[in-house]
Amino acid sequence: MVLNLRHRTKVGMRPLQGLRHLIPFASPRHPSAPVSSDRSRCSVEPPNAPEREELLRLVRAFPWWYQRIYLGHGVFTRDAPGSNELLWDHLAPAIPDDLRGASVLDVGSNAGFFAIEMKRRNAGRVLGIETSDEHLRQAVLCNAVWGTDVEFRKLDAHDIESLGETFDIVLFTGILYHLRNPLSVLESVGSICRDAIVVETEVIVDDSRNRVYVHQGPHGNMRITEARRGLMKFIEGEELNGDPTNWWVPDRECVMGMLRTAGFRRFSRGLDLASTRFMIIAAKSDDGLLSLV
Repeated sequence: MVLNLRHRTKVGMRPLQGLRHLIPFASPRHPSAPVSSDRSRCSVEPPNAPEREELLRLVRAFPWWYQRIYLGHGVFTRDAPGSNELLWDHLAPAIPDDLRGASVLDVGSNAGFFAIEMKRRNAGRVLGIETSDEHLRQAVLCNAVWGTDVEFRKLDAHDIESLGETFDIVLFTGILYHLRNPLSVLESVGSICRDAIVVETEVIVDDSRNRVYVHQGPHGNMRITEARRGLMKFIEGEELNGDPTNWWVPDRECVMGMLRTAGFRRFSRGLDLASTRFMIIAAKSDDGLLSLV
């Protein structure tokens, strides 16, 4: 069966209608995997949640979930806390409770957590792009359960300009270090983003011992100079987490420099989520939709 990746769920549909085709045909590798029953992270029940046993079956049909998303009846997509929740805890205060129809692009949307949260804050057009078919199926499932009108589309970040449309807000979390050509992609994002971008990425550890020696300086006065910031490490093969899709790890100043090159001029205070994880909001003006405080 071919999954329609542009599928949009209807808020008023029966809970199970349209959900069965989202699960893989193969038997799950972990049919008895635990699913969290902690409701503390969500005080609102999804409007289209199936009965608990059916919901458990749908969740467990996928061999693995990266994002932890609440789907009703005390059921989350995974038992362990997800990095998406930690990031959202820090990001949510910067986002208005009412986005008043602002358009949002979620690059590398995974199972759709951030796209759905933005839609729940009254965003207008919300599009999530992703390259993994399995993550897209997860996103469509979560979108159906929550009854949010989010579109998910299979598209590589390097092809963003092919969308042919602009967005007020771009979410760019957990994606930068997966790009073969990060500056080129950020410039493309800058060309279609009207207001602000949220970037969260793996970064080089901030250490006073970090330095490279490069030939730089004005014309006629070039010399070998020590540089401690604005660095990026190339990742070859599976050096980082055994994942061949990791290509570059920048430092914090490199991230900001690329964002400036892409047309963003105002920055929030950078936030270290861990020693190697960094989040920042960059905007094109002082009076944008997202708080830069």
